[in-house]
Amino acid sequence: MDGEAIEIGRLAAADRADWEVLWHENLRHFRAPDVAFADLPVIWQRLLDPAEPLLGWLVRVEGRPAGLAHVVLRQHTFSARPVAILEDLWIAPFARRRGLGERLIAHLAEGGRAAGWRRIEWETEAHNHAAQRLYDRIAAPDAARRYRLALG
Repeated sequence: MDGEAIEIGRLAAADRADWEVLWHENLRHFRAPDVAFADLPVIWQRLLDPAEPLLGWLVRVEGRPAGLAHVVLRQHTFSARPVAILEDLWIAPFARRRGLGERLIAHLAEGGRAAGWRRIEWETEAHNHAAQRLYDRIAAPDAARRYRLALG
């Protein structure tokens, strides 16, 4: 990536087509249900609405869309400062193993510090060892277990 022009920026209305390409890749990779594809216009509107707690970033390499991140800000009972949940981190296959994931997380951390976030939390699938190697290098794993109660 040395010498390549890498841009990381908040999503803007003009980014929709580039974001959709990456988002569709992500949804297909994770075998998302049909509703995830159907809800795409709603998700996009939430990402652009400053009143919503959903924030988005786009990574470009030499002008080509290469990655995205979505963060949900939530309140926390131990602090008045918000906690950022890194809901999605996707690097396009052509751009992997080039340090973009680490750069994107560092960008979020820098912006989060400036915005007063308490911390950034995220999870990954148990079998995603490539991502875990990165995450183990830059953050401390959480000892908590996560549970889900499906409601529909």
